[in-house]
Amino acid sequence: MKDKLRKISLEKRDNLNTDEKKQFDKGIFKLVTESDLFKNAQVIFAFVSFKSEVDTFNIINHALTLGKTVCVPKVISKEEGLKVYKIESLQNLITSNYGILEPTEGAKEIMPQNIDLVLTPGLAFDLNGGRLGYGAGYYDRFLRNPYFKGIKIGICYSTQIVDKVPTNEDDIFMDIIITELYYINAKNRRNKIGEKE
Repeated sequence: MKDKLRKISLEKRDNLNTDEKKQFDKGIFKLVTESDLFKNAQVIFAFVSFKSEVDTFNIINHALTLGKTVCVPKVISKEEGLKVYKIESLQNLITSNYGILEPTEGAKEIMPQNIDLVLTPGLAFDLNGGRLGYGAGYYDRFLRNPYFKGIKIGICYSTQIVDKVPTNEDDIFMDIIITELYYINAKNRRNKIGEKE
């Protein structure tokens, strides 16, 4: 079920034309950067866009110009999962073996307890905060760290929103969902219908 949904969601995202994607990215940028959560956050953990993912480069640059601490992920290994490192600019990134931009060697590691806000990637989300990742579980493992107390924002295109993401006990729910069309407090929705975190 999850694999089928991953395939469908990825195809929808890949099929957005360049003009649509640019317009949607602008809408997401506006909703993220104008939110109080973003404005009040001092330390932001953001994924670095890859292929057809929502553009985070402009969000990262904007956060840096505001003097915020920005950190990005680096996959260490399947066993260790991912860690996050501070960057001073997008020039601090190099292409990894996976083709993804990651921080250079020697970057300062940021501990989970110091992160205020996480911009989280995903292939599909639902409005209750359910998230379908890429299958490796790196983000779920990181966000499950008991020291992490930050706000989890899932950002995606509205075409990636589904009625209900299939989840299990290992999956972490998002607090907020942002698309080019709307900003949803998923945590409040869950509380109203009695779904557990």
